[in-house]
Amino acid sequence: MPVYRVLRAEGCYPFHVVDRDGLPHPELTLYACLSVRHHASLTARAYTREVVSFASWATDHPVVIRQGWQLLGPPAQVRVVLAFFLASEMKCIVALGRDRGGFETRRIEPTWQTGRRLERLLAALRSFYTVLHEHGHYHHGNPMDADGARRYIEEERRRQLRAFVDAHGRMPMPADSGVDGVREMRLSASYFRLKGNQWLPEILDEPALMNRVMSAGEQWGWTLRETALVRILFDSGCRVHEACQLSVADWVQSGFMREMLAISKGSHGRRVKRLFITDRTAKVLRRYVDEQRARLDPRGYGLTELAELPVEALHRIPLFLTRRGTSMNPDHFRRDYWAPALSAAGLQVRCHQVRHWFVTQALNDIHQRARSAEELQSLRGALRELMAWTSDMLPIYDQAIRRHNLPELAHRIHARIEREHRHDRARRSQPAPRPESITESQKMLDEMLKP
Repeated sequence: MPVYRVLRAEGCYPFHVVDRDGLPHPELTLYACLSVRHHASLTARAYTREVVSFASWATDHPVVIRQGWQLLGPPAQVRVVLAFFLASEMKCIVALGRDRGGFETRRIEPTWQTGRRLERLLAALRSFYTVLHEHGHYHHGNPMDADGARRYIEEERRRQLRAFVDAHGRMPMPADSGVDGVREMRLSASYFRLKGNQWLPEILDEPALMNRVMSAGEQWGWTLRETALVRILFDSGCRVHEACQLSVADWVQSGFMREMLAISKGSHGRRVKRLFITDRTAKVLRRYVDEQRARLDPRGYGLTELAELPVEALHRIPLFLTRRGTSMNPDHFRRDYWAPALSAAGLQVRCHQVRHWFVTQALNDIHQRARSAEELQSLRGALRELMAWTSDMLPIYDQAIRRHNLPELAHRIHARIEREHRHDRARRSQPAPRPESITESQKMLDEMLKP
């Protein structure tokens, strides 16, 4: 169980970060409440989860406790804690170095054992110390920056600007104009520098995963609401926050059948994605709306009543309701329904991995069904459109699948080497033919070939 967890609250502090005894952590609580002023809502939540998770690890790790390292200590101490975490927990290669400005840095290089992206963790910690410093709760410089690096970069830019003005007698034109050809100096103040951190999705090549997850939910006690929501994740490969933010209007356009509209990452609330679900999922969803959701709806509306309302009104009605009649929150779903059910069944699967599972199954099916290179490219293009990717993610998935298949490839190579080795040993161990077993024709041939 983590040391700290985030709780929703009312009033001036909408979030409380509390320890195992239920006591609040002032700095973590402050960041959880104020981060939304500096970032988009989803980004603020993601950063808060990263910071709280890192703080839980640092508070509970025996080495950190023995050394007396503090999360809110001086920058040098914070950097040591983070470097130890990256090396011991994230399995990264951590090396000291110096940049072009002569500042000490740490080069971070992920390995195959690094299970998740590092940019988010480093960005979250940078945001955490920035917010605390601005509100007077961290009295040192940001430990994510090299000491004095930002001041040096600013002075260097001013020096280059003065040199240009002295040489030309005017300010430089904007870089986009292409008139002066001035290239802005690219210097980083970051103390931790990532090297080769190309993100790869997690491949789950297990066709029966959906059945295992649904069985875990059934045994734990998922209701129609959780069952329908999880089935949408497996049927469409959408993100969990996209499923939680579905409105009744997103489903009514297909007559409450097999198609829905949904938001996508970066769409700012616009319904730019089409989700396709199976007949069985649609049936479970209709049962949920008519039975469980109707009991939670303040007006008691089921499918018949909702279908009679104007579409404009349906946009404001969430599809998945909590017991308080509000929209289902992704964090609430993960924490109180998904994680307990899968943990009880011994499954280590996160919600977002369902998306990677869906793409993996889709690519396997596409490569099996394609009869030509043209058909293969057409089907892959259709998958890109189905996932509503703003950039082409298929090459990244191809690389991840190849890496995922490397152990199997190595196993086949080793098996072939072992077969050849056994065959050669068996051939060498065979006894030489006895003289009496030589045929008469062989004897005559030997006599003819004698010198």
